[in-house]
Amino acid sequence: MNIKMGVAKAGIKPSGDYDILVLKFPPSVYSAVFTKNSLAAAPVIYDRLVCSLQDKISAIVVNSGNANAGTGQEGFENAEKMAQITAESLGIDKEEVLVFSTGVIGVQLPMDKVKDGIETASSSLQELDLELAARAISTTDAFYKYYETNGLIEDKVFTVKGIAKGAGMIHPNMATMLAYIFTDVKIDKPTLDQITKLVVDRTFNSISVDGCESTNDSFVIVATGESDVEINDSNKLYFAKKVYEVALELAKMIVKDGEGATKLIEINVHQAFSKDEARKIAESIALSNLFKTAMFGNDPNWGRILAAVGQTHIGIDFSQVKLYLGDFLLYSGQPLEFDKKQASEYLKNNKEIRIDLYLGRGEEEWTYYTCDLGYKYVEINAEYTT
Repeated sequence: MNIKMGVAKAGIKPSGDYDILVLKFPPSVYSAVFTKNSLAAAPVIYDRLVCSLQDKISAIVVNSGNANAGTGQEGFENAEKMAQITAESLGIDKEEVLVFSTGVIGVQLPMDKVKDGIETASSSLQELDLELAARAISTTDAFYKYYETNGLIEDKVFTVKGIAKGAGMIHPNMATMLAYIFTDVKIDKPTLDQITKLVVDRTFNSISVDGCESTNDSFVIVATGESDVEINDSNKLYFAKKVYEVALELAKMIVKDGEGATKLIEINVHQAFSKDEARKIAESIALSNLFKTAMFGNDPNWGRILAAVGQTHIGIDFSQVKLYLGDFLLYSGQPLEFDKKQASEYLKNNKEIRIDLYLGRGEEEWTYYTCDLGYKYVEINAEYTT
C-alpha cells in the first residue's frame, strides 16, 4: 500500500517522545466511528463535519499528549488549524484531512509546537512503519499496538493492517482509544460502512477496562483501492472476517494493556434470548469492579459474576444457568462442589482467562473482553495530571 508516514517530537508529551503522526495516502474511501460521549473532543466534532461532507480522504494527523477536549471554540479552531497545516504541508485540500488528539482533557493545544511538529513530520515522509506509528499515538500505553494480515480472493492478495492506542478510560461507544485500519481493496463506501459497524460492535465496542467512556474515541478504516481485489456481495463476508481479525487483535491488546491489568478476561454469554440480551449481560459482568478485583486476587468467587447478571433486571431463571471458569464448572442451577484451590491456581497461572455463561433460554451469544482491576490502576489515575 502506498501509505506514507511522518512522525515528530513536538514537545507535547512530558516524556519528550514522538507525539505527532502524519499519514498520507491516495484519495481513499473510508469509514469512521466516534465516541458517543456528550463531551466530544474538538477533533471529533471537526471530523464528524468532514465525514458528513467528504466521500474520500487523503491524510490523517494525530497528536498525543493533549486531548483537545473540553476546550470550547478555541479547541475547535485549533483542530481545524491542524487540518489546514497538514493540508498545506502535503499539498492537498483541507477537507481531505481527518484530525485526532489524545491525552489530557481540558488543556488548549500548544499550537506553535503542533505546527512545527506537523511540518516536520510532513517533510520527512517514509514507508508506513506500524510500530513507529503506534508509538507516536500512544499515551499511557505500556506497549505499542499494531497488527497486519493478508487475504486471498480469486488468487489475488490483499492486505489489512492497523494500529491502535489505549490503556485506560476504556469503555464502549467507543473507548478512549484511537484505531486506524488500512486495506488496499477496492470497495464502495456503503459496503465499507456496513462492515465497519459489524466489526466495531464485536470488537472495540465490546471491550472495557474501567467503564469510563472517553471524549476522543475514534476508529477509521481506509481503503486505498490499490490492489486488484474488488469487494462485492460474493466476497464481502470473507473480507469482513479479515478486518475483524485485525480489529479484534488490536482491541484485545488494548484490554491486555489496561492500566495496571494482569489478566485479559474473555466473557462468553451463550444461549441468550437475543444478541442484545447477551451483550447486556456480558457487559454487566465486565463492568463489575467486584468481579474484576476478584480476578486480580485469583479468587473464583462466582457469586460476584451471577450478581452482575442479576443486576441487569432481565429476569434470568438461574435454575437453568451454568457457569464455567476455564474448565471448572462452578454453578449449574445451584452451587457445586469444585476444587477452589485448583480454580485459584488457574487464575494465578494464566494471563488470559475465559468465562462461559450458559443461560438456557435461547440461541444467541456475545463475547466481551475486559481485564482485572488492581492497585496499579489507582496509582496511575490518581496521579495522572500531577
